[in-house]
Amino acid sequence: MTTSAMIWMFLCILVGFVCMVTAAGGYRAGWRQPVWIGWTVAAFLFLTVIPVTQALTIGLQHG
Repeated sequence: MTTSAMIWMFLCILVGFVCMVTAAGGYRAGWRQPVWIGWTVAAFLFLTVIPVTQALTIGLQHG
């Protein structure tokens, strides 16, 4: 795994955690349901979908 790929994966996971904290705060603050659900979906994408596709892409390129 190259250094740039690791940096991109770290940034995606970091943004995912920020989205999750924002979603939880929005839920507690009483935001409208579509807003905090949107933040939760964004967190799910940044924490699971994007890193997994990056890892599979990197693995298939070098494998």
